[in-house]
Amino acid sequence: MPLQANRHPLPPELEPVVTAMQRLRSVIGPELMDVILQLDLTMAQFQALAVVWRLSRVSGRQLAKELGITPAAVVPLCDRLEEQGYIQRARDSSDRRIWWSQLTPRGQDIFERVTAVPRGRIGPALSSLSEDDRRNLARILNTLADALTAASSQA
Repeated sequence: MPLQANRHPLPPELEPVVTAMQRLRSVIGPELMDVILQLDLTMAQFQALAVVWRLSRVSGRQLAKELGITPAAVVPLCDRLEEQGYIQRARDSSDRRIWWSQLTPRGQDIFERVTAVPRGRIGPALSSLSEDDRRNLARILNTLADALTAASSQA
């Protein structure tokens, strides 16, 4: 099935902003994708690690909810990640039914490598902006991230 253009048409006043964001992504995306492809992880494994990284520590149920899969599907996924040395699991001290997963140093290293790409590319470019522009950009990006997070939690 061919891709459909403009499946989500935007109001004309938003087009320049979305185009600028797409342009930024196209500059960083290929280098970032190279790093991700070198990891020898399935997309499901990488997504699970990204959730654990973002939340620091996550229960199996919480991970299943974040990934949109059943709790039963989380078990073999986490088994593989633990076998590969990317996560460690520990029982909850007050409820032995709950297992907590968190990144190991090897798992943390993945995200240090992944975040190094945008930091290395964007950091120097940001220094060309004025302090006010950097402050405004940070505020705008955080507001956008909050709106996207809220929208995804309502879905």
